[in-house]
Amino acid sequence: MEGRKLAGTILSVSCRTLVFVLVAMLLYFVGRTMFDFGRAVFNETAMASSQNAVEVEVTIPEGYTISQVADILKDNGLISDTVVFRAQARLSEYYNKFIPGTYTLSNSMKPSEIMAAISVEPENRTEE
Repeated sequence: MEGRKLAGTILSVSCRTLVFVLVAMLLYFVGRTMFDFGRAVFNETAMASSQNAVEVEVTIPEGYTISQVADILKDNGLISDTVVFRAQARLSEYYNKFIPGTYTLSNSMKPSEIMAAISVEPENRTEE
């Protein structure tokens, strides 16, 4: 009888310890992921240095969505992560202020510089 009670207690403590360890690991991984995401959003980096810069012509369509703009910029090598760019755009002063048109942008520009550039009337405005 004593042996069963002791085995039950050991099993109970082991299960609780396992649950605690799993919860701690989950919290660590979620915290680390959120930290990395926050760092990516607020620690802007350009895709290339000014010595290796390449200019790219992009067109922001009429009736755009932030997701479409992010996809266009990623496809042209101007940003590395569309989810991060969408978060940066939503948190910026340029949110919903992008102006449709054709722009010449550089991959040495940071995301905030790109947002600033596509929030002013382009010099070579094309009617679509």
